[in-house]
Amino acid sequence: MSARTTLVLFLLVASLGAIILGVERYLPSAIDRREVRRGPTRFEKEKVSRVEVLSADNSPLTLLRDGAAWRIQQPFDDLADPEKVAALILTLHGVEWIERIRREEFDDTEWQKTGLDKPRFKVRLFSADAPLYECWFGAPGVVENSLYIGIPDHDGETAWYLAKSEAPAVLQIPALSWRDPKLLRLPAEVITSITLTQPSGQVVLARENEHSPWLLEKPLKTRGSKERITELLSAILNIEITEAKDAASTAAKEETPAVHADEIKITIESKTRGRSYDFTIKKPADEKQATTTATTGYRKPAFTVVAKNLLSLWVTPSQLRDHLLAQIDGEHLEFLTISSRTHPEVNLRNEGGSWYLQRHGKWDPANGDRVARCLNALNTYEILDYAADSAADLAPYGLDIPFQTLTWTPERAKPVKLLFGHNAENTQFFAKYDSEPFIYRIDASLLPSIPTDGIKWKGLGALRFTTFALRRISLAQGALAPVILDYNPVTAEWKATRGGRDVTAEIDRVKADQLAGNLARFTVQDWAVDRSDAIQALKTPFLTIQIVLGEPGRLDGPVREVEILFSPTQPNANTAFYFGQVKDDPDIFYITSGGLLQIAGINVFKPKPTK
Repeated sequence: MSARTTLVLFLLVASLGAIILGVERYLPSAIDRREVRRGPTRFEKEKVSRVEVLSADNSPLTLLRDGAAWRIQQPFDDLADPEKVAALILTLHGVEWIERIRREEFDDTEWQKTGLDKPRFKVRLFSADAPLYECWFGAPGVVENSLYIGIPDHDGETAWYLAKSEAPAVLQIPALSWRDPKLLRLPAEVITSITLTQPSGQVVLARENEHSPWLLEKPLKTRGSKERITELLSAILNIEITEAKDAASTAAKEETPAVHADEIKITIESKTRGRSYDFTIKKPADEKQATTTATTGYRKPAFTVVAKNLLSLWVTPSQLRDHLLAQIDGEHLEFLTISSRTHPEVNLRNEGGSWYLQRHGKWDPANGDRVARCLNALNTYEILDYAADSAADLAPYGLDIPFQTLTWTPERAKPVKLLFGHNAENTQFFAKYDSEPFIYRIDASLLPSIPTDGIKWKGLGALRFTTFALRRISLAQGALAPVILDYNPVTAEWKATRGGRDVTAEIDRVKADQLAGNLARFTVQDWAVDRSDAIQALKTPFLTIQIVLGEPGRLDGPVREVEILFSPTQPNANTAFYFGQVKDDPDIFYITSGGLLQIAGINVFKPKPTK
């Protein structure tokens, strides 16, 4: 081989080597591409229990999970803002790789520009004491909205990337801003007790859980006002911190500090979290002052705080008492019982959301609308006054022998009994729960919502049947010959006779179907309490409707007859209301003249052609 050939081959090999080295150095390997596609090392956000941040000037920030909350461990000890901590963890979890870079690709000057020789922030995440994730943040990258990132591994090696991340924007927040700005951060639903302590005494509010009603436990035991306690909770939970002075610069606290005349101590307890929280607030000078000072037993600093309606924390027991007469959950009610001196006992039963009335030895559908109106009236009625907090002498209030008693029984609970009485002059009315000593003064306007006559609770559906069971409708006005409409439920055909004459051709079939439908769901206006005039009027009915019913969908088999009588409330007059009665039913109802027209069959025939 000649020297020239040898030289040419050597140059070719050298060129190929240079190309290979260049490709390996400047083009990403298959491993690098796969790593970028896979994305950054992921971690389980829920497992993070500790966050350590070290800035370029060696300023530390350490966040530690404390149960459901986060604490700042460095540079000071206090509760952390959970929203900022969550934002940091989320942005660390959401890092996006652009490309892998290597240290040897940069000279010293270029490497300094990446900021990775002295990272702006070093972040380490831990689960318990085990390292979970680490990330270093350098300077902004050459690609828009990018930056340089270092990811150390367990072997001491660091992988470098050009990436996208919002974490530096969160990390550059000043350390003091990581402090939780809420004086007390708790969901209202987990709070089960509130204690307000002043030199004048204590007010204690408690409930079993978020679904239970609030009770005023001290200084007297009674029902609490849901609305007013909700307002109190809102005022407490919306107190914001504007400034904090660490305990190191304040005077040493007493072990059991006394509550001064211008202060109130608030203790919040949560059964679900098994913790209590107490803080003391200085009373503002007037309603316009929105800023004051506060100290807590669960946070070391002393705070300057701000809130609307700070004076609303200074409440009296009477302001927290339930001013509503009742708190009845109608959806989970089983029974209602009304007892009085004037009428037999009224018993109502709830079955699957439908109410039934016990009357004449059987359970009939009750007037569900009246039950709903009654419960709404009780639940929205404002007590006029607290007449007495002791039941030592009930006679002046007529509650020793109440003229009316309402008892309701919730599901899987004991009956609740509410007594009604009045004074000797019958000018003032009072109410009292059988199980409580308190006597409330009420207005007599509430009583019509709780009628004592059972007829008032009867359902307004006087007649119910299916048109598949209909055989005949007979309409007789006074002494006139009846109009008889025969119906075939199989073919849905009508036939009609008037005075023995076949008038089937004159039937308006649409109107006849409407008449049958109106009778099948016949509803009255109300039931009569005084029946004497009605009984007399119905001896000579203005209109008699007879309905023959059989087995639905069949023409054979037994039938039964239902007869309904109607008379005006004033003899021989066209009145706005009419008396009505289903024959053999002891109850008498009212129906409007418009309602009567819908079932009188007046328009069941086609109009006669005009000449």
